[in-house]
Amino acid sequence: MIRNFLFWTATCLFAVCAVSSCESSDDDDGSTVSAAFSITVSDVTASAATVEFSTAQEGVTAYLVAGPVPVSEFEYAGRDAIDRLAFIQEHGETAEAPYLKTIGDLAANETYSIGAVGLDAAGTVITAPVFERFSTEYASAAVDASFEQNPDGSYTFTGTIIPNAYTASYRYLFDSKHNDASNEELQAMLEAGGEGIETGKGEKTITLTLDEKAGITLAVLAYDDAGRPGSFANCYVSPEDSATVLVNGQETKLSKPDPEQKLFEGEIAVPAQGSFVIAINKVEYGYTAYSGNGGVGTVNALTAAVPFYSLDASAGRGFSCKQAVGQMQTIEEGGNTFWTNLSEAGTLYVRVDATNADNIPRYYLRLVEAEDPDLILEQDFDLFVYGGNYTEAATGTAAPNQNANEIDGTEPGTQNGSKATDTGVDIWSNIATETSYIMASEAYIRNRDMEDWEVVNVAEQPGAVRLNKSTSTSHKYSGYLLTPPLTKLNSATTITVEADMARFAGDGDIWITVEGAGTLTDAAVNVNGAVAPTTCPVSGNSLVVTNDMCSKYANSEKPKPWTHITLTVTGATAETRIRFDGTKGENSSVGRCLFDNIKITK
Repeated sequence: MIRNFLFWTATCLFAVCAVSSCESSDDDDGSTVSAAFSITVSDVTASAATVEFSTAQEGVTAYLVAGPVPVSEFEYAGRDAIDRLAFIQEHGETAEAPYLKTIGDLAANETYSIGAVGLDAAGTVITAPVFERFSTEYASAAVDASFEQNPDGSYTFTGTIIPNAYTASYRYLFDSKHNDASNEELQAMLEAGGEGIETGKGEKTITLTLDEKAGITLAVLAYDDAGRPGSFANCYVSPEDSATVLVNGQETKLSKPDPEQKLFEGEIAVPAQGSFVIAINKVEYGYTAYSGNGGVGTVNALTAAVPFYSLDASAGRGFSCKQAVGQMQTIEEGGNTFWTNLSEAGTLYVRVDATNADNIPRYYLRLVEAEDPDLILEQDFDLFVYGGNYTEAATGTAAPNQNANEIDGTEPGTQNGSKATDTGVDIWSNIATETSYIMASEAYIRNRDMEDWEVVNVAEQPGAVRLNKSTSTSHKYSGYLLTPPLTKLNSATTITVEADMARFAGDGDIWITVEGAGTLTDAAVNVNGAVAPTTCPVSGNSLVVTNDMCSKYANSEKPKPWTHITLTVTGATAETRIRFDGTKGENSSVGRCLFDNIKITK
């Protein structure tokens, strides 16, 4: 039926092409449609809008008007004049000129379009179809509450309600009787009205004085000019700060070890696959996108900082983590719910730090595992999240600042901001040496779980640590990792040291050396991911990892394999340390490599 208008419409449009006025709304192709009148929408509220047609064309005595209609039902942008005319003729109603009308009964927070053509006295279409779009508003109110302790020991709570311009009135409660009510229950109370529910208009400040410590809830439901409820808002304030984890409707309150510090911690039961939020003083928080991974298990969250988003179906390794650290953001402001993606239900240690000078809470999550009496040390570099995804030749999340002395490592990064070869946080150290490039801040070292390690000239990449930086003339950027002393050992013990290694394009030797007590007796490598291990000779107390054991690869090759390294050390004691050394090659360029999954057992 629409295309039946083709010949006539083309003729009609040609006849009006000399008229100078044009449609003000946007078109997909950026062009304007020649028309004999324009549409102006003004005085838009949550439920109404004033629409006016303006024309200088003689002979327009009426209009055929379609709408307002939600743009989800008819998106005129990108459609040609034939389709637009057909829509107006199918859905339009005739209205006399001049046209100035306030249209009511509109839905709040909706985008509409209105379209029309001009008619002459005979009812013939004599203009091109014209459309304009507009969005209705939404009644909402900002709320805030605070308290102060009075000299007599009582507490005065002050609540503030600031409605937006589209709120005609609101209902509210400000008391301690409903502190345990959920948001859904509070909203239902306000909608029902009745005892304890107050009404108001305009900005309002209210106070309440209590003789003893208690939390106070301020909940507000805004109403628009049509008497319809808009947004619900609430806040909770108390002299006693609290943090609660909400998993599948179950609440677990975190403990507060120091009454003077806004630090909270505790263990919670979590499902194998699920999500949860953390409420601080009853305000629900999730994690900030690209700030840490926001969960534990196999990463499948597109807003995790490690670049799960850049993996394709052929990716050979992926990412998983047992720990995560980052910044928090309220769910209302766009925070992402925390997640678990485990093989089975488990227990999660949760710590919330709300003591930061920037007033942004930090989260720390750790999967609680059964104690392994044989485990001496384990470092999976789960908290390393910035940088390019080198082994998959894919982009990664860029840190907001590559200087490890200027960040704490929780800052949200930029998705796809790092090329595959880019380091996340540049060459850094935690001890002062002549070759140190950047001394990392204590907070950054702590948020990477490297406090007891000695590190010199390393860099961060997603889920791994990188030794060395490219320079072909010197060892300026050559570095090493030195484990903490193995203090869990209380006597001479035979231990097994394991690690995964992947090499960059250089083929310099990497030395793994036993320092302090103990003798390296055996070594084997699964070369480039081979299933069967290959026994390797040791040199003194070191294994020298050559290119034959862990091959170099071009930057573009993917996936680059990882070599698994296994060492046996006899006579290890609490003084034993293991060094992963990239300083022995010809220069720092040939010694570039990644290490992951360092594990020492007895």
